[in-house]
Amino acid sequence: MYYSMSRLSTLDVRWADLFDAGTNTTFFDQHYNPYYELIVVADGIVNLEAGGIQTVLQPGDSLLLCPWEQHKGIVSEFKQGKFYWAQFSCTPGMNNFNVNRLSDLDFVHAERTELQTVEMSHEDLLILPRLYRNKQCYKLLSRFEDLADTMKHPRGYFRFQSTLILSEMIASIATDFLEQSHLDTSFPVSYFTFRKLANHLNNDYVSELNGESLERTLDYKYEYLCQIFKKYTGISMTRYIQLLRIQRAKHLLDHTGKSIQEISLEVGYSDPFYFSRLFKKFEGVAPQHYRDIEQNKPNR
Repeated sequence: MYYSMSRLSTLDVRWADLFDAGTNTTFFDQHYNPYYELIVVADGIVNLEAGGIQTVLQPGDSLLLCPWEQHKGIVSEFKQGKFYWAQFSCTPGMNNFNVNRLSDLDFVHAERTELQTVEMSHEDLLILPRLYRNKQCYKLLSRFEDLADTMKHPRGYFRFQSTLILSEMIASIATDFLEQSHLDTSFPVSYFTFRKLANHLNNDYVSELNGESLERTLDYKYEYLCQIFKKYTGISMTRYIQLLRIQRAKHLLDHTGKSIQEISLEVGYSDPFYFSRLFKKFEGVAPQHYRDIEQNKPNR
């Protein structure tokens, strides 16, 4: 069984500790917790029943339980070992995931994550196996020890620190699983070139960005740069530069008293009439009309 968790999910650690199942008889009682629970075996063998399924966990094995899921220890001829556990909330919650869909996951979301003109965020999915044998188990156990210690000796921003540690642990399990699934998640060379290009545009969009300057900066032909930008964003480089400049102009119109001509020059257009036509093309109103509308809004 597998779960999917949004990159944007909010995690909040409620409790975490090290449990010695060999000396604590409450291990064999029925447990129902209102939160997600992550268990990682630290030492020995742990026999556990969860969701009606009996499982033998070895050192480094992780088990992820859902809220209110029944679980209890199972009597064994061998002494039970020790395991770390952490209860945490996750909002929005996790969903069941069909592992056969792994090959359909798209790890390149350039049009959502690299462009400054796009406000929405992309919900990349982390895939978490319910039961998993981690290759990076020593690193995982070390961070779990840090988490338990942070929760046991609270001080300062201990809840924030706990959430950071849990996030790192979940990322470790998800990444380990992804690598062991033999799924090719490497990015093509063109994507790294695109990131350099997008970063350059994001920082220098008010400059004179012609083909020659871009070729000199990025060491690629202008035609190729135009192709990969369109490939990963769906829009042309010229349009994106215009969007950036209009975005900046809207901020200046709304938060400063600068004239239309001053704003036009500041965002890279020497001709204020051309700037006004372009602004109206994107926003539906002229710059001054836009400013009047914004300034007359209530609660300003």
